[in-house]
Amino acid sequence: MFGFFETAPPPPSSPPDPSRLELAPSETQTFTLPDGRNLGFAAYGSTSTSDPVIFLFHGLPGSRVCGRSWNTICQEINVRLIAIDRPGNGLSTLANRALVDWPDDVIKLADHLRVERFSVLGASGGGPFALACARFIPQERLRSSTVVCGIGPMDAVFDTVPYLSWRLGGLVPWLVGLLARYVILPRIIAPYRTRDASRLKRVIEDQCTTPEEKALINSTDPDNNIDNAVVQFLEAFRNGIGGAMLDGRILTSGWGFDLGNIDSERVFLVHGDQDAVAPIAVARWMDERLGGGRLTVLEGKTHFTIWKDHSKEIFQRAVRD
Repeated sequence: MFGFFETAPPPPSSPPDPSRLELAPSETQTFTLPDGRNLGFAAYGSTSTSDPVIFLFHGLPGSRVCGRSWNTICQEINVRLIAIDRPGNGLSTLANRALVDWPDDVIKLADHLRVERFSVLGASGGGPFALACARFIPQERLRSSTVVCGIGPMDAVFDTVPYLSWRLGGLVPWLVGLLARYVILPRIIAPYRTRDASRLKRVIEDQCTTPEEKALINSTDPDNNIDNAVVQFLEAFRNGIGGAMLDGRILTSGWGFDLGNIDSERVFLVHGDQDAVAPIAVARWMDERLGGGRLTVLEGKTHFTIWKDHSKEIFQRAVRD
């Protein structure tokens, strides 16, 4: 009630490793787009320009540093992994952009890096951005689009949640969109906004509830390390909440394209059947709109453990012709 009665949050299981909070030069790259905006990106995996490229789209909230988790794997399979900050996140300039604008930014970055053909992979809130690329990037440039534990469009939510099936002439979708953008999203991102690395580490630890999730955060793997997640979220909010709020507005508005108009032969959906953040019913809804046969369901996997044991095969399939 009064400030002097408040208690400090408990510390994390161990202090963040200062060396992991430092960014390598390859993680602080920017490209200036023709309209003057900066696009931040980080390079992981192979350094050979002859190896295939995957452009990685982070979740919500998130930043380009998420690519650290797959640095070694991509080195092993000879894949260049380029993780990009979306507008307002990390090093990318905040601007009023729509989902359908994203593919053009990706193409311009690919041209800048002299990458003729590439794959895209979107995780969680990055999934819709991968699908936008599948819709608008020509097939001669885009090898494949992979969506891992992806967020679906609002129509999928209304079709799969029984008590939201009454549209009332569009009133219910409008109200739910407002609720998601201005009430739910701010509450989701609030714990991650701290600039205190120790406090942020504790926030991430508290988000992990299943035994497998707890095992992951205690991992000694240099790539899959909780301190890497800490620096990813520090970067996500380095310039405030504008990027996360823009992502939220984009994802809770009309996407600007129909999934049925995507050439789905090279679209892959991967989802855990225990995902409580992005329910499996929504993934099945999207798979149906894409024509079916695009979805791989990983049993027992949650939104946070979906990569465990399957990362290598996901990336290998993304670059396979």
